[in-house]
Amino acid sequence: MIRLGWFILMSVLSLISFAAFGEEQVRIRAPQGPGDAAFAYYKDLLQTVLQNTTEDYGEAHVVVTDLNVSQARSLLLVRDSNYLDVEWAGTNREREEMLRAIRVPLNMGLLGERLLVIKKSRHDEFDKITGAQQLKTLIACQGQHWPDSDILEQNQFTVERIIVFELMWDMLTWDRCDYFPRAVIEGYVEVNKYGSDRFDTYDRILISYPFPMFFFISKKKEQMAQRIESGLLKMLQDGSLLSFMEHHEATQSAFPLSRYKNSLRIKIDNPFLSDDTRRLMKSLQLPDRLFNGSLPAHQAQGSTN
Repeated sequence: MIRLGWFILMSVLSLISFAAFGEEQVRIRAPQGPGDAAFAYYKDLLQTVLQNTTEDYGEAHVVVTDLNVSQARSLLLVRDSNYLDVEWAGTNREREEMLRAIRVPLNMGLLGERLLVIKKSRHDEFDKITGAQQLKTLIACQGQHWPDSDILEQNQFTVERIIVFELMWDMLTWDRCDYFPRAVIEGYVEVNKYGSDRFDTYDRILISYPFPMFFFISKKKEQMAQRIESGLLKMLQDGSLLSFMEHHEATQSAFPLSRYKNSLRIKIDNPFLSDDTRRLMKSLQLPDRLFNGSLPAHQAQGSTN
């Protein structure tokens, strides 16, 4: 209770401070732990979008709160406009019904391209895997509320659901899980943080499924949604979104994508996408156009409520 009261006080003071300078504040959650390497990417991307739309919408600034909550909880706080304004998350029908989805894939579709984080001592064991059926006999670590868990289970993969992100690495160490699927734009940086002496980013095998990451906003904040949407669409269309991802320290390790040309890419279905999102990713041909070496599509359909 004391912690919540302190957070409310600091939020009010922050709001007053930004209001004094005529800036809009856009509140986001805190990192989920010291190893949350992807946090900086989404924070910096959001700030870039706000800066790029200043002429049309005025000054705005990202405010990082001290709320360290689960993804499910943060989405509820965004929905109710309580303490948080924007959250980034892999999408599904339920989330798009509850919130205003900004249908521009923040990772150009690479969120659904999953390498396997494994213990170094098990490298030879994974070298013997030649197809999906062998991988399905092993246990994957995944988040309790992550759509990835539902996707993998729907495709007959065995999943150990874990609430706390940091604990997943311990579970891998203790052999409670055999592998930890991480997006190619996440895995390399995370392994460096959690111990490259113990873990390996095993990218000879990729689990591949359509799974875009979107920004989500309360349906009560349509002007903010339109601002972020317009900024992201421009970045997608002029190629600067891909360039941002290629050069940001949190995601650059995945490039060039030619490194995966000999990887075993196990494609599975994602039955939890909305029809609108499925059509969007098909029209953009992402991420396949990135893997094929062609430029990303230069147009995208805007998000709908």
